[in-house]
This record gives sequence, C-alpha cells and structure tokens, in this order.
Amino acid sequence: MKHQELLHLSLVQARDEIEHLTVTPSELLDAYLERLHEKEPAYNAYVTVHEEAARQAAEGLTALQAAGLPLGPLHGIPIALKDNIDLKGFRSTASSKIRSNHVASRDATVAARLKSAGAVIIGHTNMHEFAWGGTTDSPHFGASHNPWDLERYCAGSSGGSGAAVAGGTALGALGTDTGGSVRLPAAVNGIVGMRPTIGRVPNTGIIPCGWTMDTCGPMTRSVRDNAVMLGVIAGHDFKDPGCSEKCTCDYTADLELGVKHLRIGMIPQLMHRVSQPDVDAGVEEAANVFRSLGAEIVACRFDYLDDAMTAWLILNSAEGSAYHQRDIRARPEDYGGDVRTLLAAGEFLPATFYLQAMRLRQCIMEEFRAKFREVDAFLFPTIPCTALKLSELYGASKSIRDMDAFFTCIASLTGLPALNIPCGLDHEGLPIGMQLLGRPFDEATLYRIGAAFETAFNLYEQLPAFR
Repeated sequence: MKHQELLHLSLVQARDEIEHLTVTPSELLDAYLERLHEKEPAYNAYVTVHEEAARQAAEGLTALQAAGLPLGPLHGIPIALKDNIDLKGFRSTASSKIRSNHVASRDATVAARLKSAGAVIIGHTNMHEFAWGGTTDSPHFGASHNPWDLERYCAGSSGGSGAAVAGGTALGALGTDTGGSVRLPAAVNGIVGMRPTIGRVPNTGIIPCGWTMDTCGPMTRSVRDNAVMLGVIAGHDFKDPGCSEKCTCDYTADLELGVKHLRIGMIPQLMHRVSQPDVDAGVEEAANVFRSLGAEIVACRFDYLDDAMTAWLILNSAEGSAYHQRDIRARPEDYGGDVRTLLAAGEFLPATFYLQAMRLRQCIMEEFRAKFREVDAFLFPTIPCTALKLSELYGASKSIRDMDAFFTCIASLTGLPALNIPCGLDHEGLPIGMQLLGRPFDEATLYRIGAAFETAFNLYEQLPAFR
C-alpha cells in the first residue's frame, strides 16, 4: 500500500491488514513518521518523538508478525502518549519546566498495557502545563495548532493528542481527563474521545492534576477504534488504590445493536445558556438523528447542576495546589503564568469551600443515580464553542473559553463515563462535539450509542489526516 492509503486506514482496519500479512508494522510506522516529519512543524503536537525506539519496536513486531505471533489487538499500531504519562527511559515533562529533566524509570500501567498489546509508542504529545488548563498553549513548548485550521487552538489539556490523531501523525493517542481534557480536544479536533468511569483505568505512572477526578482515556478517529483501545488499557491495577476491581468487558461486542428502544436524556436547562448557536443546533440535530434511529429522547430536570462548574473548580484548584505545594513555593518562576496563578489561588481556598463542594458533588451524584432509572444515557454539548483562534484566547472570546468545562465538569464531578462524538460542522466548517454521559462502568452502552450515530453521520472522510 502507498503511504496515503495506510494513513487512511482506521485502527481496526490497520490491525486487520497486519493480521492478514498485507502490511507490516514497519511499513505502517514509516507512513506515520513521514507524515509526522511533514506536518509536525505546523501542528506542534509533540514534545518528544521517539523515532529510533519506535522503529526498533516496529522491526521486532514485524518479525513476530512473520512468525505468526501477534502480541495483541494493537500489534504494530502507532500510538502517542500525552506528556504526563511515563514511558520507561524517556522524558515525560507534563509540558513543564519543573519536570524538564524527568526520565521515567518504569512504564505507567497504561503504557505497559499498550506495549503488551503490540502498540508502537511514537512519542509524547504536547499538553497544557501539568494538565491545568484548556488551551495547550505552553510557555515552555509553544501552542499546538488545530489541523482543521492552523490559526486555531486544540483545546486541552490533551490538545497535542487531539491534533496528532486528527492530523494523521498518530493512529490513536492517550489523554488524561480531569475536567474535560480528553473530551474538549476531541470535540474541537473532530475525533472520538472517552473519559472512562473513575477507577476504570489505572493512573499509576501518570502525573496527577486533581486526584479525585483524574482518569486516562483513548482518543481515536472512530468509535470502534476507541472501544478497542479502552479494552486494552482498562482493568484493575493493584498499584493504584483508586482503581476499581470491577471486571472489564469487550467494548466492541454491542456496537451493532443500534439504539432502538433506548432512552436518551437531555437537560433543557443547560441548553442555550453558554454555547454558540451552531453548537446547540448541532446537538439538537443529533437528538433528531437518534429519534430517527429508534431512540426516545427524554427531557430531564436537575436541581443542583447550575453550580457544578463552581464545585469542580474548587475541587480541582485545591487538589492541584496540594500536589504542587512544595514546588510552587520553592520554584514559582518555573511555572507558566496562568498555571502559577491557578496554583497560588488554590492555596487560599478555605477547607469549608472544599467540603461544601464535596457536598454538592454528592447531591449531583445522587440526582444522576435517580435519573438513570429513567434513561440509558444523557446527551449534551461537549464544549460550548468550536475551535477558537489562538489570537483570541486571551481577548474577546475569553468569556467563552472560561466556560469550556461547563458541560464536561459534570462527568468529572460524578465520576461517570462520558464520550465525545463529532456531530456536525459549524458555519466555518469546524467540528462540533456532542457528549454522551452514561451509568457507572457502562462505557459499552455509550459506544453502542455512538456507533449507531456514526452510521448516520461521521467526520472520518473529512479529517485533516487525509489531506
């Protein structure tokens, strides 16, 4: 196959080609490295590219392929890691100066699981410093640029992972999500991003942002690809005390079942409050698509969601400042200005604020527990806007940017799984993201709903990766 043909394959298609011996891992990696060398100067999606190690891994996997010994469901697949995920022998800096010389002595659990499944780790991606922000505009490594329009941002904090997948410099990527950091960049880059249930994926070897809300999730170009990646990284890890012992499943098993007779909830009180009109219209049209596919759309009312973002901000500020307490006091000048301000502000939050936020969090969790007796999933926007111009991030659009976690913070507070799916384009041709929120440990139903929607609409063929 020609390199452009290889780049056009989905993760599952590439895996099948490798399984059938029509493509080797080395050939697939060569296509992605060629694309990376061509596009990376414009995208700035990576902090570090592990080219030599990736080539060695691909050569070994090619030999195993020839011997009929596939390692697993990601055999030969080029995958990128967010720069806060440890990979033995390589730097993981969290796009910071503080950790600029950190070289991991062991793999993060998710990285080890990817490698055991046969993945080729192509590099570490750019991110908002220490994952505490939503622009992926690093004072230390520069801003990542959106492949749909290089003058626009990738959101964050996993913006480099989003750009790499959408732009064709990785076939899949891992991000981390504390307030929306997988889902937000997935939305503005037009790809699929899953925030799993809290505890579903281990955090061992991942630099924390907010301990009680951190999780790691896959970013891909399609729902099926995403389900395959989650199946690899999910599962109990005894080294992570917050990791659930609940059994995982085959997340691809129900993808063909459709949505007939499923009940999808919408929350009218959240719509039309902060979003651009194109975003609200895109999500409402998605609801119509679900109706046409046989689902029932149910309007639901909540009592406590209006203050969800305030509670999330208090919790994340306090937890982030606790983790960084020593360094922010000893080396404040080594932090970027925006992150330094947030971490300093967290030091001034009284314990009463944190406890009240925890109480509100519990109330919201109880509300969702009750509502899930009536519906199978919820639908609302992922982010109130499409990709903003980098030049506008700190100017006229600041009010929109400051609300970027308005919808995503709900899953973060409750620990529920949430899936971003592209659901349209705005009037400028930029991707719109919708968010599906599910029951605890029911990622499979979210994938089922997302896969049904992809049969009616998807952006796969329009992705910048294929230009």
